[in-house]
Amino acid sequence: MEFGIVPASNYSLSELVPLLNRGFEGYVIPIHFTMDMFANMLRKDGIDLAESRVLLADDQACGVALIAPRRSIHTSRVAAMGIARETRGKGAAGSWLMKRLVEDARKRGDREIVLEVIEHNEPAVRLYQNYGFANMRRLVGFTRSASDSGKPDKENGEKPLHNVDLQEMGRLISRHGLPDLPWQLSGESISQANPQLHAFREGQAYVVISNPEAEHVVIWSLLVEPEARGHGLGTKLLQRVTALHAGKAWHVPAILPEELGPVFERAGFEKENLTQWQMKLSL
Repeated sequence: MEFGIVPASNYSLSELVPLLNRGFEGYVIPIHFTMDMFANMLRKDGIDLAESRVLLADDQACGVALIAPRRSIHTSRVAAMGIARETRGKGAAGSWLMKRLVEDARKRGDREIVLEVIEHNEPAVRLYQNYGFANMRRLVGFTRSASDSGKPDKENGEKPLHNVDLQEMGRLISRHGLPDLPWQLSGESISQANPQLHAFREGQAYVVISNPEAEHVVIWSLLVEPEARGHGLGTKLLQRVTALHAGKAWHVPAILPEELGPVFERAGFEKENLTQWQMKLSL
């Protein structure tokens, strides 16, 4: 096969979505993108289609790599990379594409490339390791069923939580959060998130969740100011926010740094089996 690449911006969204789905066909976990999901991903993750690439095999589109550059810190993230099943394992397509992505990053002046990869996706892990990516930390996810959400605040006689502006929340995460947080959990990503996200504060503890009116609620961030850590404030806030929105099912995506897991376990969340590696390549 003869490979080539072109900017993903050469294609319409309606062409990219089925190509992306072809790239993730037979993936280790089921993934199927819709137009709405893809458009939201582009905005939320800061993906630049002009910097993203479509892989060609004998002039036919057969793969895609979505790139999110953050020029202020000279860093890019590989937000997704998938190659159609019929091209996988032929001519080392993945390795060929990865080499071009690294070359592109150097031309942009990036100092590093970051990504997340499912831990049990061994071929992908080996590919990234072969190009010098190193594991930064393991990422985990959690769930909590609706039946475990506790009683509403009004029954507990507690005051409602304080609302926090997402821009302010982003600044707090940048100032006080863990270093090298996964891209989606960084202060910049949270500050640019969908307006349906909600941030709450109780004292020096903060939490960011998706639309609490939905049946399933996602927790995107949990933060305790440094001088207040070690007193169970994070656990207490998780218990309060789930009680405030009782009857909901809760989910923490598998992009949470593993070192934060005990806080969620103490609040009654159950760890998922899916884990990922957060990886970085220094250029």
